[in-house]
Amino acid sequence: MGISKLSIAIISDLHCYHISSSNTLDSYLTTNKSRSNPKDHPVEGIIDLIKKENLSVDLTLCPGDFTNKSDQQGFISGWDFSLEIHGHLKGNQIIATIGNHDVDSYGTHSDYSLELAKGIRKGFPIDDEVSRDTFWSKGCVFIEGRSYRVLVINSSHFHYNKDSAASGRVDDSLVDYVEKYLDKASNDKINIALSHHHPIDHSRLSLGEEDKIVNADALLEVLGKFKFDLFIHGHKHDPLLRYHNCSQTNHKIPILSSGSFSATTNLSWTSKRNTFHKIDLVKDGSLKAKGKIKSWTFLPRNGWSVISDDGGFHPYTGFGNTDSLEQITRQIIGTVGSNPITKWSDVVTAVPNVEFLMPNEAEDLMKLLKAESLIISPKIWEMPEYISNVKSIGT
Repeated sequence: MGISKLSIAIISDLHCYHISSSNTLDSYLTTNKSRSNPKDHPVEGIIDLIKKENLSVDLTLCPGDFTNKSDQQGFISGWDFSLEIHGHLKGNQIIATIGNHDVDSYGTHSDYSLELAKGIRKGFPIDDEVSRDTFWSKGCVFIEGRSYRVLVINSSHFHYNKDSAASGRVDDSLVDYVEKYLDKASNDKINIALSHHHPIDHSRLSLGEEDKIVNADALLEVLGKFKFDLFIHGHKHDPLLRYHNCSQTNHKIPILSSGSFSATTNLSWTSKRNTFHKIDLVKDGSLKAKGKIKSWTFLPRNGWSVISDDGGFHPYTGFGNTDSLEQITRQIIGTVGSNPITKWSDVVTAVPNVEFLMPNEAEDLMKLLKAESLIISPKIWEMPEYISNVKSIGT
């Protein structure tokens, strides 16, 4: 197929609901909130940003929790908000899965936990009827595009009641179905998995271990066998990007915890802010895809912006680097030479893998460069302009 490119927007964990005088504020996005001030309304604000920056994508992916605590109007409005954002992004397709808050596990509205989710309509969670039926019946479905393949996983498939909703789950029949499907599929597309729950431990910040997808290890080994390029999930409200090393194949799958678009509870649980991500992927044939992620942060009364602080996610990051940090350090040293100041754009041209570093890799690289008296300004995850050779300045 040659080189494939794909641009994705991620809208995760809106936790939209209808607020009344008796409700606590669990989300900045409520069904009856005025949209008059874009800086104080997450959806109106992101639409304003999309227009100003002329943003567009191929796909919009939604990892679930459109509503909060199975609030019916919140679910209807949450999906409508997602469709509205997707429309402004001019994407070809919007693909969603459901989260634990989208399932009526407590029997608030019905004895059938999925009645609310199935009644949303308007192409939820997938527009194609056959694919939608497969998603509900098997707990997953593959969506095929010309250059991409998305495995949509319903990690809340077994949420029948309060007890069963304690964690995500995939069973052996789902894993077998995925493996048999991929056995017959081409491997030159960009392969992405989408779920609500996390497939690997995410217990930092005292977030607990019990809600991970049960049987996820078996699923990840299958995805590693077929060299999946990215796994995106929601649920934790803690944006985090890291690799999972598959034990049977040594394939590294980038795992993106997308955080929350508009929930307020993440501030009290994790001190992490709300995020909206745009991912640009490129893949050359059957090689691993590389991706660059740009993230915006929402602050009430300030709206969406690119910021870098301890309460947020690196605004510019990536995945897919294939060189060691020591190799990249040597390449940068060679590019800078004895020049006191070098444009960062010249470094990127000479060392392209520097744009595809994970957050922890970028932080470690800056330490290695500092030890060589090379200072990047601003930081790698803040879109640098220059790199300074301290040894050469003033000589």
